[in-house]
Amino acid sequence: MAGGKKELRRLARQTMVAYVRMACTVVIAVVVRLCFDCGGLILTGQDATAAGFWFAHCKKDGKCVLSGIALFCVSLASCSLFAWSCQDWVTDPKANPCARKFSFAIIIEAASWIPISVAVGKTNALVEWFMDISDDDLFQAFLSSCLALLLTLSCALLTHVAMKYCRGVADRKGAGLAGFLRFFLLATITCLGWAVAWSNWELVLSVIDALEPGQSSHCSLVVRAVIALCIVLSACFYLRFGPEPIIPDPQLQHLCYSHGYSSSLRRSLVSYVVYSCVICMVMACCDPTYGMLISLATTVYASTSSLFDVQALLVLCSVACVVTLVGALCSAAITWIFEVDAASSMRLSRSVNNACNRMVVRRRSRFEAMLSEVQKAGSDACFLEASESQDSPERLIPNDEEEVEDEQAEELSGSARCTYSRLPFSDEDAFSEVDSERQLQLNPGAISNALCVSVLLYDVLGFVVCFQWGMLAVRGYSLLFGQLAGKHWCLYALSCIFYALVVTMTLTRVCMAFFPSSEELSQAEAGSDAVKDLSQELRSEEPGEFIDRPAYRRWWRRKNMFSGWLDLLSRRRQAERDLACQELCETLNQPDS
Repeated sequence: MAGGKKELRRLARQTMVAYVRMACTVVIAVVVRLCFDCGGLILTGQDATAAGFWFAHCKKDGKCVLSGIALFCVSLASCSLFAWSCQDWVTDPKANPCARKFSFAIIIEAASWIPISVAVGKTNALVEWFMDISDDDLFQAFLSSCLALLLTLSCALLTHVAMKYCRGVADRKGAGLAGFLRFFLLATITCLGWAVAWSNWELVLSVIDALEPGQSSHCSLVVRAVIALCIVLSACFYLRFGPEPIIPDPQLQHLCYSHGYSSSLRRSLVSYVVYSCVICMVMACCDPTYGMLISLATTVYASTSSLFDVQALLVLCSVACVVTLVGALCSAAITWIFEVDAASSMRLSRSVNNACNRMVVRRRSRFEAMLSEVQKAGSDACFLEASESQDSPERLIPNDEEEVEDEQAEELSGSARCTYSRLPFSDEDAFSEVDSERQLQLNPGAISNALCVSVLLYDVLGFVVCFQWGMLAVRGYSLLFGQLAGKHWCLYALSCIFYALVVTMTLTRVCMAFFPSSEELSQAEAGSDAVKDLSQELRSEEPGEFIDRPAYRRWWRRKNMFSGWLDLLSRRRQAERDLACQELCETLNQPDS
């Protein structure tokens, strides 16, 4: 029992560190996205304050939508190139000395989140532009459903083709042009998953508008009913078809598409719908207008929707801290009980599990057919003989000469011989049996309802924490520089860049100092061990031999110069204090006139 509690505490600490680093990653991605949106808002001539510093509203302006798509392509290409080219050396303290003080690993992770954040805004602009074809709320809901269906089908088709003909998409490392293209494809498919999920959430919001047409504010009962129905349907669909990753890990991708376990277009389509279910449940908690957490914060402070209210920011920050703490503890408990982590949703596949179950059922049916034939023949030796002859490697490929010899021997003996046959067996069937056995060994395992629920809760909690801190990053900018950004576009651009630099440097330093990852800890320990070894080596050397080194002489001169400067400074300050004391004493000793 004590060991279990100790393990739970260790998991809680690790999960808290992971959640803090994940929140910092998303915050850095959002502040960089503010810079991209700044360029888009300036180019399209929109009021940044009215748009909430989010380039996600274009109304009926088609050029605005095209500008948004172009901005997304620029962010995707630039961030992918940066992350792919810098992921190896920028986190290595030997190649980058600043990596000893700043956590560059979260910058690399943030580079993958930046195009996702940009894609969400541009999807929102595309959906609004498509819905503005009509002013009827009911017809707008129909248009939103059509666009969501079109995006889902097209993205599923693209993902299916990419997974089928490109091996190792989930592998982030690779050399040369092929490695960059694979990395770029991974980032693109990840953004497509979020775009499809956001379009489906916009469909939910359009249904709320259609139920109460022509109203800017909706009845809270209607909103809660629609969101509750969305949560129930999403959970039911996930429990029935999930988990199903859009981008499976390399082993699962090899199992799906190389062995043909789940290589159909249906798998890709189901994966996008499953991912949309997760995001819809997340937005039901975090939507800035109808989310449950926002409603909870509104009960504490009514003006939480104000971008320039300090108290609103403090309330939302408190809610985010509580959600992070609760989410980390719940995730640690889930990991402790069900052995689920952040990568479980990429390793598990419902379609693969179902295919394995069908294979087991098919093998059992074959065995039962064999057993029934043995029972009819009335001899277990016949069954054993047929099994050994057909399962042996020599009998995988039938030999016509051996069959002829067996028939001649049987005719000469004149005795009755059992002619049991398992099933029509060919070379192709033999090799398929071998492949099937390999597939069963690669199967991650059965997916129970409890495991499915745990994976769903783990993913939802992580995304909820990410959304909360991402919104706080925008609120922080609007509170600090919102008024300044509304005066001139130049001030707006400079404030975005300054805010992004300060936040990035602060969070990377905080993560390295207080929440380092396991890799960063190992690198720090290796560096400290190297310093200790070097110091011991230097101490063990002869003084004269050591002093003759040019590097040591330079260090010794600098040390003496620095210590002499400090000594001179301390003497000057002491002389100034003595003079001030002497003047004070003379003033006090003067007789009163």
